[in-house]
Amino acid sequence: MKLSKKQIIGFALALLVLVGMNFFPTSEALTVAGRNAIGILITMLVLLVSEAIPIPVTCLVLPAFLVLFGCVPMRDAYSGFSNHIMFFVLASFGISAAITKVNLSRRMLIALMNAFGGSVKTLLFAMMVCTALISSIVSNVATTAVFLPMLLDFLNIYSKETDKKKTGQAFMIALPIASMIGGMMTPAGSSLNLLCIAQLETLTGMTISFTQWMVFGIPITLVILPISWWLVVKLNPPAEMSKESIAGYLSTLTVSKKWDIKEKTTALIMAVMFVLWVLSSWFPYLQVTAIAIVGVGIMMFPKIEIFTWKEFEDSISWEAFFLLGAVMCVGNAIVATKASTWLAAALVPAALSLPVFFVLIITSLLVFVLLVPVPVAPALIGMLAAPLVALAVNTAISPIIMIMLLGLCVANCYLLPLDTVPLITYMTGYYKMGQLAKTALPHQIILTVLVAVWLPIAGMMLGI
Repeated sequence: MKLSKKQIIGFALALLVLVGMNFFPTSEALTVAGRNAIGILITMLVLLVSEAIPIPVTCLVLPAFLVLFGCVPMRDAYSGFSNHIMFFVLASFGISAAITKVNLSRRMLIALMNAFGGSVKTLLFAMMVCTALISSIVSNVATTAVFLPMLLDFLNIYSKETDKKKTGQAFMIALPIASMIGGMMTPAGSSLNLLCIAQLETLTGMTISFTQWMVFGIPITLVILPISWWLVVKLNPPAEMSKESIAGYLSTLTVSKKWDIKEKTTALIMAVMFVLWVLSSWFPYLQVTAIAIVGVGIMMFPKIEIFTWKEFEDSISWEAFFLLGAVMCVGNAIVATKASTWLAAALVPAALSLPVFFVLIITSLLVFVLLVPVPVAPALIGMLAAPLVALAVNTAISPIIMIMLLGLCVANCYLLPLDTVPLITYMTGYYKMGQLAKTALPHQIILTVLVAVWLPIAGMMLGI
């Protein structure tokens, strides 16, 4: 197969990085192992963006390079694949398979289209609002997995493949962005929020209550969500259709008014999982991944059998699975070699003699920049929490404000589809990495300004 110009350039750049990193100076803070781990991460990003070689091949080979270049021992090189998040991803495909097989996604689709089906754009807005609301108390990954089959069903309206592709691009980019935006609203919206609170308590003894987080997060969400919809529509305009076409499609959706036993069972299992996910915010032993795996397992039990093991296998995107695992492997190596500490020290200043607004602007931008080389959000929180608390103290800003900034920014990791949430829709093939980056960049710039403006105001309101 003939390589494209983009693939040739990508392959050449990847080789250049692998060779060139050996000439980058090291120090006590940046060891050879840490330098090489950063170089391998950059190599992986180049190969993924350019698609110089198949994505699964990149994901299988690059962790081995961590061993060959002396970053970590073999027992740690593939550690990312043993993370429980990997099994949550597998479970999320099972959830999608169940909702797709029974009529639940179709019922949700019909309800949305009847309420907001005046145009494709208004339907997109309705989807983003619903996604954000559910994501405020449910994992961003789970929310995205639930809505994905419904959107894939909607795209079947289009008879022209070009229109389907165009509209699919808008919806598949909007879904993870809306999910992550919604996750900012409450501490229960994301495990990252709880991790930030835990880091604050460990470092300072301070805490952020559930209602305090809502005061910080909900107003930002209310402002950014309609802006997000406008940006998605402007940068990725969907193919419109007439009301008659939408009504005609609705008439073809044959869903009986009476729910069958499998629909009821699926809805019951999902409702129980939903309640347990919410309760996991207060009862740590109700682990989100464990609940998802048990729920999906029950769906495959004999006599219940919402879907079969074969159907589960067929629903899994193995490219998504390997991509997430590889990213976590390299991210873990960067933390293990202390390269993350060197990056933080190099990029996060000890103090800034600037007004609070500009300190928060610069800090937010640094977080977003670091999400590219360290796209494993929990690792980035652990890496930045202490330096940001020190920066807060040295600039007379409350550590609560700085940790809230970290939590709100790190949760919006969608510049590249390397985080689990955008990865789910990226693997549908409706958009390329560059198309997501074009839409995500203005989102992150606007969010940077909103965080810098609102957090000090909310802090004063709360007496922080």
